[in-house]
Amino acid sequence: MADVPSAKGLAALGRTAIAVERAGPAEHIALIVAAYGLTPRERDVMTLVLRGRSTADISRSAGVSLHTVQDHLKSVFDKTGVRSRRDLVATLFARHYLPDMSPPAFAPQRRPRD
Repeated sequence: MADVPSAKGLAALGRTAIAVERAGPAEHIALIVAAYGLTPRERDVMTLVLRGRSTADISRSAGVSLHTVQDHLKSVFDKTGVRSRRDLVATLFARHYLPDMSPPAFAPQRRPRD
C-alpha cells in the first residue's frame, strides 16, 4: 500500500486536502439562519426558543424587554413562515432534521409479529 502524505506534507507540495464530514448542530443553525435571512439577534432568540426557553428567560438572558423579544419572535415567524413557537420547532425539525432520520431506501423492512 502506498504511503499517504499528511496534511502538512500536502501543504509542502502545494496541494490542498479537504475533509468532508456531517455538519454538527452549530453548522445547522448557521445554515438555517442564512437560509431564512435572520439577524444575529433573531438567531439568538430562535436558538433559545428551540431550547425551550420562555419569553421571560430570553428577555433576562438577552437583556432586552419582553416586548422586544416578542418583536424578534414575530420577525422570526414571518421569515420562517410559521405562526407560533410550536410551529417553529416542528417546522425546523421537519425541514432540517427529519430527512436525516429517515431510514435508507435499501434498509430491510421488518415484518410485524403476529
